Amino acid sequence: MEDLKENRYLLKKTSYVVDLNNVDFITWNENERDLGKFLAKLHIGTKETRYMCQTASELKQLLEGWAEAKGKKLEIDLLEIKW
Repeated sequence: MEDLKENRYLLKKTSYVVDLNNVDFITWNENERDLGKFLAKLHIGTKETRYMCQTASELKQLLEGWAEAKGKKLEIDLLEIKW
């Protein structure tokens, strides 16, 4: 996932950068119009930012990178993301 920098910063080109250490939690759902892509919402306090993951593997990298930024280890199976 090229938008995840140093396993801590999510860079949406020409738009924003998010320090994953500041993200409280992440929610996601599969894009109904384009199956296989996932819309992730990164919740920071009362605000949120959205990021479209092109694959379940990319979402997995984002979630594991978020946990690492928080000093934790998270191992996710792709089936936990899709169903």
